[in-house]
Amino acid sequence: MTKPLPMPNKQSISIPLSKSKLTKGLIGALLFVLSSCWLLVYQPTVNNPVFDNPLLKYGAAVAGILFFGYGIIYFSRKLADKKPGLIIDDEGLFDNSSAAAVGRIPWMNITRVVTTQVMNQQFLVIVVNNPEHYINEQHNAIKKKGMIYNFKHFGSPIAISAGGLKCNLSELLEMLDAGLVAHRMAVV
Repeated sequence: MTKPLPMPNKQSISIPLSKSKLTKGLIGALLFVLSSCWLLVYQPTVNNPVFDNPLLKYGAAVAGILFFGYGIIYFSRKLADKKPGLIIDDEGLFDNSSAAAVGRIPWMNITRVVTTQVMNQQFLVIVVNNPEHYINEQHNAIKKKGMIYNFKHFGSPIAISAGGLKCNLSELLEMLDAGLVAHRMAVV
């Protein structure tokens, strides 16, 4: 893993996508799609009136195929993606780390970076001074809904997970904090 570098001299830190983490995600999505197909075709019975409902089984199977089918597409595309997952430079950061990546985020728009956790998944929330700009720039309706949810619950539409990156969350937080401090010192 690349260690944090001073930011003001046009240096950048490029954090690649983790092909091993993405491969695990692809395998998991494939297994869930196969399980959902099995549920749809065989409609197994259990001794429970709720779970033996054919409509419930059908709905769960179709939802699993659609959701994890999208996961297969996403992980396949990310595995083929040659661009870094995240670039941190003197201008800010460029996010290409997830399906909801926002692209370039200038340092002047970032007020702070905080960690948060949902269930067992930790991620960084990039708190910006113009959240509406990032929400309005998103043209994909599903991604926009996700950004609105993030904004309402975490104070920012931008959240970055280290799950698909070749670094851990604490390293990423350290690099972003160092870049934000360097930017603020350069502005003063």
